[in-house]
Amino acid sequence: PLFSQVTKYVLFEHFTQASCGPCAAQNPGFQDDILAKNIGVVHHIAYHTSWPGVDPMNAYNPIEIGDRVTYYGVNSVPTIHMLGKYWSGSPAGVSQSMVNSETSKGSPIKILVTESSDGTTRSVEVVVHTVGTPPSGSMKLRAAVVEEEINYTTAPGNNGEKDFPNVFRKMLPNTTGDDYTAAAQGDSVVFNYSYTLDLATWDTSRIYVIAFVQDETSGEVVNSGSTNDPKWNM
Repeated sequence: PLFSQVTKYVLFEHFTQASCGPCAAQNPGFQDDILAKNIGVVHHIAYHTSWPGVDPMNAYNPIEIGDRVTYYGVNSVPTIHMLGKYWSGSPAGVSQSMVNSETSKGSPIKILVTESSDGTTRSVEVVVHTVGTPPSGSMKLRAAVVEEEINYTTAPGNNGEKDFPNVFRKMLPNTTGDDYTAAAQGDSVVFNYSYTLDLATWDTSRIYVIAFVQDETSGEVVNSGSTNDPKWNM
């Protein structure tokens, strides 16, 4: 049978910074209580902003990070956007009940992300399956290249944090995204991208892609998928 809904992953877009004191105070709790306890149902992208101090993870790609800051109107860190513009607040404001409430709703689309590599270039295939009533509206597909964890021996900023999960590296094809029109129920739409691994800067064993469909009118994320999603969920 064709199910009308599939797992709705909760996407957290997390604006943070290595020289932000409140970030150091709130991020560990969010990582331990939300991210670590919801593997398989949440996705997380950390955008390191240009303020309030030094942060090499911002310096790596300040323009695309700035685009996402502008998109959401972020003016302080730490700030989390859950499912796009559906909810925003501080990391400490995210609760398990909020995650449970969203995952239980399901989604009419399922996003499968696969990657293959020839050594320095990775090819990415994003397949967006319509399993329920096709969502309508002005929608974009965006895909973020993320480094699963960056660990520094010495804190890179002045807030003491040394371990940074799911750090944003670049967007495919760009921060504008690609127009997405849902296929008919039972069909799918395919997007193909490629990117070059930065062997000098990235730990390539930790690089993966998170793709998401966002309604540009409401700003809400309809669903997301990643290279790291549990295979049993496919």
